[in-house]
Amino acid sequence: MPRILWLQAFAVLAIFLPTLIAVLIRFRSYFNLTTNTLLLLISTIGIAIVSNVWLSIASAIESFLFLNYYFTPPFHTLIVRDKNDIVSLVVFMISSITASLVLNQLKLRTQRLKRMSEEGLFLSNLAKEIIKGNQSIELILSNFKNNFNLEHLALVKKVSAIPTMEIEIIYGSLPSNNVGILDSEIKLNRDYSLIAAPSITDGELQNLITTFGSQILILVEREIFTASEKALSEIKQTDQMRVALLNAVSHDLRGPLASAKAAISSLSNTTVAWTEDDRAELLASSSHSLDLLNNLIENLLDMSRLEADAISLNTRAVDVEDAISGAIKSLKTDERRIEIVIDGELPLVTGDPILLERVLVNLLENALRFNPKESLVRIEASDRMRDIEIRVIDHGQGIAGKDHARMFMPFQRLGDRDNTTGVGLGLAIVKGFTELMQGKVAVEETAGGGLTVVVSLPIAFGVVHG
Repeated sequence: MPRILWLQAFAVLAIFLPTLIAVLIRFRSYFNLTTNTLLLLISTIGIAIVSNVWLSIASAIESFLFLNYYFTPPFHTLIVRDKNDIVSLVVFMISSITASLVLNQLKLRTQRLKRMSEEGLFLSNLAKEIIKGNQSIELILSNFKNNFNLEHLALVKKVSAIPTMEIEIIYGSLPSNNVGILDSEIKLNRDYSLIAAPSITDGELQNLITTFGSQILILVEREIFTASEKALSEIKQTDQMRVALLNAVSHDLRGPLASAKAAISSLSNTTVAWTEDDRAELLASSSHSLDLLNNLIENLLDMSRLEADAISLNTRAVDVEDAISGAIKSLKTDERRIEIVIDGELPLVTGDPILLERVLVNLLENALRFNPKESLVRIEASDRMRDIEIRVIDHGQGIAGKDHARMFMPFQRLGDRDNTTGVGLGLAIVKGFTELMQGKVAVEETAGGGLTVVVSLPIAFGVVHG
């Protein structure tokens, strides 16, 4: 018996009841046996309300002996002469014990109802959380374990049964010493079980945990379905990418390839007497077509590496001004068509110099493609305290605001007037490379018409120009 119960028994049997009897003895000339019997019966009922059934029965027996010894003539003996007194004592004994048993049953039922109410509330809240999808399975198992005083609780999956049972812990935890742990297994279906430590022997709690487990299985099945749906979505996206790639190869790559081949075939024709101007024009045409082809292939390769997550970053401090100069030189275009505005000496940024140059090349190519011949494409770089902002500004026809998000998707050529300028991967690569470098890309409308693409990259704090 726990120590607190021993102390409670001592307080009732050795202190409270003897003190009550001592008080009643002093008033024995005022109270008759019936009054004393009723008072002790009330005290026994009170003890039954606040204590366990065995202590209330023990107090009833002690009260019976006190009544007999102190209040039934002849006093100070256990002999009873009057038949009416015998009846009173017997009725007291029966009433006390009966009241103790009845009150104990009421307390047990009350506790059971309270427990059922708590369990029902727990399952109700659990069902709500499952419907909302707010809690993880790990958190739900932890809450159940804490609510019902379990040391360990785990959802396990059977891996094999031959030659011995092998299980895989899906969620939760089990003690390191698994000896006899399967004795506490509560089967949920053919594959999954809940295992609790210490072992659950209470039938009602076993039923509750079985119901609880069925709710957990709903979450498990939902996660499996979500994972399958995600896998199918990725497969679908891959298929869409493959179809788009095939379309790009069959349409956009064929144009510059055919143009380069025609120019080279013409130069190879010995039956035609080409002038030097003709030869120069054909060579320029083939060079331009091959440049276009090279650019298209580079974009396709970059996009495939992005999709496969196969790009290795060489992150370090990068000079934005150097990256802008390198990008302009890579364009093979008249530098006079581009205006550069840099605010003083900018801090270095954190990034990959090769990827940053590719980002700027794609942005400048895109801006030059749509910018009117008579105006300049403007590239600005400024310090925004925590990052460096690079703005590439053109004065072309612009893109509707509703299409700003879509323009960064692969194979989008919003605003293109023909299919000879690319496969629509430039801005998708810009977004992918920038985000790999922990930067951001945004789009604004240029004042007076056109498009402004803003690239923000984090400053490399603690690093200065060498």
